[in-house]
Order: sequence, then C-alpha cells, then structure tokens
Amino acid sequence: MAGRTWVFLYGGQGSQKAGMGADFADAFPDRGFYRPPHLSPEELDLLLDPDFEDIHRTEYAQLALTVFALTVTEALKAKGILPTAALGLSAGEFPALAAASVYKPEEVLSLIRQRASLMSQRLRAREEEGFHDGMLAVAGLDRESLDKLMTGLDSLFLANMNSPTQLTVAGPVDQLEVLRQRSLEAEARKVLFLEVEGAFHSPVFREEAARFRESLLAFEAKPPQAVLPLNLLGQPAEETSGPVQRSRLFADLMSRQMAGATRLDDSFTYLLDAGFDHFVEIAPGLSWCRFCAAGTAG
Repeated sequence: MAGRTWVFLYGGQGSQKAGMGADFADAFPDRGFYRPPHLSPEELDLLLDPDFEDIHRTEYAQLALTVFALTVTEALKAKGILPTAALGLSAGEFPALAAASVYKPEEVLSLIRQRASLMSQRLRAREEEGFHDGMLAVAGLDRESLDKLMTGLDSLFLANMNSPTQLTVAGPVDQLEVLRQRSLEAEARKVLFLEVEGAFHSPVFREEAARFRESLLAFEAKPPQAVLPLNLLGQPAEETSGPVQRSRLFADLMSRQMAGATRLDDSFTYLLDAGFDHFVEIAPGLSWCRFCAAGTAG
C-alpha cells in the first residue's frame, strides 16, 4: 500500500443504513466519533440501533453518514492509509473536507448538524404547505435530450450529473411523472423515482443555503492538503491569497451546493485524468461505480 495515491470517496444521503458504524464503535470505544462529546447518549442509541426506522430522515441520515465517515477515515489514517485526494457526494462532501484538512472533524460535525437541521425545516414546511416534491433518476439519455423533455416543466431542475447519460432531476412529483413518461417514450434505459424526502439540490433550498453560508463563515477554511474536486465545480476550487478569501470561497461553494446540481461525473473525470486509480469507498450502502451512483440525494 505504501506509495499509492489514495482517493477517499464519501457517500451522500441515500447510502445510510440503520446501525451503521456499530462495529467501529465497538472496536474503537476510546477513539473515533461514536462517543461523547461528539454524540449525545440519545444520538448514540439511535444511530447504532439496527432497527432504527427513522435513519432515512435527513436530520439523522446526514449526521449518521458523517460520524461513520469521520470514524473510518481516522481508522484508515491510523493504519498509514492517507488520502492524496478526496471526493464526497452531497452531504458526503463534508467529511471529504475534513479528510483534506479544510475543516477540522469537529467543525464538520457542527456544520452537518446545522445543514441537516435547515434542510429538515424546509422539508417539513414544504409538506405542511401541500407540496409533494421528489427526485427522478434517468439513465440512458444525455443532458441535451433530457433538457428537451423538460420543456414546459418549469418547476423541474437538474440535480445530479452522475455520468453523461445518468442524470437526476428534482421537483414536484406531478411534473416528475410527466418527465418519467416522456423519458420512457424517448427510450431511456431506466427511469425510477428515488426514495427521498424532497427535491434535493434544487432552488427549494435557496433560502437555507444563504443561512448556511453564515454558519460556514464562522469557521476558517484551511488550504486543502489533498486534491479536492468539489460537487459544484467538478474540479478543485481555485487557490486564494489568504484565509479570509479562502473561507469566503468555501462558504460560498458549500452553501450553494445545497441548492445546486452536483457534478459527480466531472469530478471523477478530473481525478482519472490526473492519474488517480486507487479508490477507497467510505459509505455503508452506496456503489461508487461512476455509472451506477444514481441514488444519492442530499
């Protein structure tokens, strides 16, 4: 393993499982993040319960994935396996930031709690207002073709670009159903609704993104110590001249990510073009094959 250039991959919401991380909590009772003060006793009981039925709710899923990711990363680093690059999808981008030393793990935990809380509040408000939002994954059509099929469906937004022909759209379920029928008629290879709470990575969360930016500005962003292509860019962020500018840049990018499309395909292409070929998947239930990672949401 010595001398290899490792890419640490972190799954986003949708890859969580009830009880995930229990083996690490048992193996490292005095290390990792499955312990106070990182988690309260109540959170520990819920997140380590293999029968916890609400693990898929945003406020629990994002925290569970982050604690799991930070703990596994620490265990790998203790074995001398260090990331030369890191890539996380959606909520998984936050442990990737910690792996690259942009933010401290404790700061990432604070941020993901705030992010999940803001998103959960918006999801509940949308439901109470009578909105029925969702996400639709379409495989076998390119972006130009999908854009044409979305004509007249003005409340739909491209949410995830997982490969050139594997795309996810977010918006009202009634308009997504129209798009589903159109996609099938256009001979898409596969079209399916995702089991998500709402229209992730869409302007639905624009107000929360602005509020989350203020939370991010409370922390200083350090220079990345690993190659770090970002969801919003499909490549690393530009270098900045000082800590204030860097902190503002990451606050802008990581807050806008909440309401903007993820560019997983471009991020993978960037890493492959740079010569990376050893990937470590840090997610309990997500396949990171670049052509089959359609299901991740927030």
